[in-house]
Amino acid sequence: MGLSVRDDPKKLVDIAGRQWGEAIDGLALSVILKPKEDEAELATVSAAIHNTNAQTRRVPTRGWLHFYEVSVTGEDNTVAVLSPYGRELMKPERQTALTDVTLAPGEAIEADIPVGLIFQVRKGRYRVRAAAALPGGRAISNEITITI
Repeated sequence: MGLSVRDDPKKLVDIAGRQWGEAIDGLALSVILKPKEDEAELATVSAAIHNTNAQTRRVPTRGWLHFYEVSVTGEDNTVAVLSPYGRELMKPERQTALTDVTLAPGEAIEADIPVGLIFQVRKGRYRVRAAAALPGGRAISNEITITI
């Protein structure tokens, strides 16, 4: 039996209480750790994009896993590499067709990124952040620390 990860459908997100990176042309990114539902569950972060503009924005994407560039860095500043499964998942030929995601003024949407599954990580503390290429430039999220 195999394991499959697919892009999550569009999820509306409550922006209150989230920290955000610097907005690029009115679009800001945020990451937070998703709470585990059971002890065996692998670490997952929620990556979100927020339209801070007064007008509707369109964001081109080939699926959230390929849109967000997630970095996972250990306490010793070693950058975690993709796991064998993560390398397979992130192959360019696995990208979906380019589509536009529409964000209304003030709207934010999120996607779950299974960092414990797609990166080679051991027990310890890691810094996680997300980045994305946007029409107005490269946006970088806030940074969080997670313990695995």
